[in-house]
Amino acid sequence: MTEITYFEEVRCELSPGLRDDHLTACVTDEEGRTQYLDVTPTLINRHEGVPFLPVGFVQIDRDRRRVLVEFPCEAYSGANRAWIAFEHLRHVDRPIP
Repeated sequence: MTEITYFEEVRCELSPGLRDDHLTACVTDEEGRTQYLDVTPTLINRHEGVPFLPVGFVQIDRDRRRVLVEFPCEAYSGANRAWIAFEHLRHVDRPIP
């Protein structure tokens, strides 16, 4: 048996930002919509080469395997929160002793 630990980080894609010293982080919600956020490079965490955006968990919906997250800044669309599928979160599988 394994135990899955989910981190408050969502996988994102990066592109050049609105300013030279910023990046645009693209996050995909559970329905496939994309949200773009203007962030500093130091805000992005990398795990095994994959970029992750730190977020806050607001609500966990285990039945539908999703989490309502709050972004660290407002998205270009004006969104501050989005439902994110569990599989888009950084996670670690650990064996249960």
